Order: sequence, then C-alpha cells, then structure tokens
Amino acid sequence: MTGRTVRWMLSLLRPPGTLRDAGAARLTIVRHHRVYADGERPLYRLGVSESVFAAQVEVLAREGLAPVTVSEGLARLAAGRPGHTIAMSFDDGYADNVWRALPRLQAVGGHATFYLTAGLMEERRAPWWDELAHALERAREPHVPAALWNGDRDLPLATAAGRRAALAQLVPRMRVAPAERDRRLAALRLRLGVPGAAECELASWDVAQALVRAGMELGAHTLSHPHLTTVDADEQAREIAGSVELVERRLGPRPTGLAYPGGDYDATTLAVVARLGLGHAVTTRAGVNAPGAPVYELLRRGLSEGACTGPSGRLSRRLTLAELGGAFDRLRAPREAAS
Repeated sequence: MTGRTVRWMLSLLRPPGTLRDAGAARLTIVRHHRVYADGERPLYRLGVSESVFAAQVEVLAREGLAPVTVSEGLARLAAGRPGHTIAMSFDDGYADNVWRALPRLQAVGGHATFYLTAGLMEERRAPWWDELAHALERAREPHVPAALWNGDRDLPLATAAGRRAALAQLVPRMRVAPAERDRRLAALRLRLGVPGAAECELASWDVAQALVRAGMELGAHTLSHPHLTTVDADEQAREIAGSVELVERRLGPRPTGLAYPGGDYDATTLAVVARLGLGHAVTTRAGVNAPGAPVYELLRRGLSEGACTGPSGRLSRRLTLAELGGAFDRLRAPREAAS
C-alpha cells in the first residue's frame, strides 16, 4: 500500500470540516513550480497537470478559500484575522504559469505570488535541472559511467525507468557551488555526446507581463538559482538584489519577497535578506504559519498530485484539505528529519 493510499484512507476518517472553520489566524502557503498539459510526462516532473491544478483552486474557491498572494496572506496574519488563509506561490517563472495557471486562478478570483529567476529569464537559459534532464534524454551513450558521478556503478539510460533512476542519483550531485555544478554538467554532456542545449521554458518578459496586468504579486528567486549556502555573502547579495532589480526594471513592480532556491539558506542568507530590506522570504519546509511566524523563514508546503488525488487519480477534497491543514506533517517528520 502506497503512502498516498494511506493518507487518502486516513483523510476519510477525519470529520468532513473545512479549513475555513473559525479559530486562530493561520496561513498556509502552497508551493508550485509548473503546470503541465494533461498527459505531458517529462523526465523531470516538477509540477501538476492543468486539470489537477484547476481542481485544486476550484475546491479552495468552493470552501471560501480562493488563494491570495503571500503578502496578502501575511497582512491577514498580522491583523489576526480569524480562520485559515491560503496563499499560492510559484517558483522559477515558467511560461506555463502564465498559459495554464493564470487563467485557472482568474476563473475563481484567486491570486498568487510568482518568484522569478530573473537572470535565467533575461538570458533565455534553461535551469540546471532542465539541462540535466535534457542530457539524459538526448544521450548518445547507453549509460553514465560510474567514474563520472563518483558512484559505484554505471547508470543505464536505455529505458525511461533507467533515465528516471539516473536522474534521481544525479540531482543531489548538483547541490554544489555554481561553477562546480556547471563543470559537472559540461562533463556529463561531453561524455554522453549530447547535441545542443536544453530549450528555455521560462517565460519571456513579454509573457510575464501578463502576471502584472492580472494583478499578481511578483517575487525574487535570485538571478541564476544557485544553492545559496554554496556561495559567500557578497555573491548571495548580488544574486538576490540583482533579481529584485531586474524584475523591477523589466516588469515594473519591485519585488518585496524572496523564495530561497531549493529551500537552501543559512544565517548568512538571513542577514543578507534583512540588510536588503525585503518584506518576506519563503522556505520549502512544510507547515502552517501562525501569527508571529519569522517572516524570512515562512513555511510553505507542496501540493503535488500525490498529495491531493486519491487512488482513482481524481482530486480528493478531503485529502486536499487535510494536506493543507497539516494533518500528515507528523507522519512525514521522521522521514524529513533523516533526509
């Protein structure tokens, strides 16, 4: 029995209440990245299908919880507004956020915060994880040699399952300083005989302008998406401040919030963010934010298809609301502590 099935069964045992029930002020920030066309199955799947996303926001709207921006959610929290608020966020700045997520949000009167990787958008350069997936999918060699990834075995690439397994092994190897990460990617591409570079699927500035016209909030997500703890304070400041300034220059509104790339930050990062005077920063740690939550370490939870759909593959209202309310956080805690 899968973890998804267990959570779905447990959700059926919970009272069929709503997150909107009266109580202390609290804020759940949902984290998304991409919204794929139904049936689209990329090697590195970093999001949900359009039909699932549509069902998510429709359920929230029916519950009286149409999503708001992170800044609006924080304002409600600071004011002590009773009950639960759901804020929606998207990381990276993919064009499908505009093509697929934005219309679904508008249909229910919802809003979201979009954290943009401004330097990659400016240069029309694919993020490193898309470059990695591209290399494995376009490889002219049948395997990744063990010596290339300091592993104990070659990684076969002949099948889709093999490529997924190779990706799972290689992604953690890219959690290094940007120069070393780029060196590793270049060595991999050369060894595998990969033709061409990955297409940049991030939004162009013209496309992203639709978010501004729709009244969405813009946030910063650095210039090039480094793991911030792998670079020094000056480089962290350059990446963060540069993203804020570039988004403002290209789109107009000045971002006041930041999403830490990969959820990676440390005390140096917190000091940089405070010095730059940002209004908030979001992590990738799951949880519900209460009044007084540290604004530079806001909790944020993913809402993947595995977190909201039942065994039939259709969205489950009870499971979705249970996940958003943190019903299963304790079940995950031991695993997260060990990771």
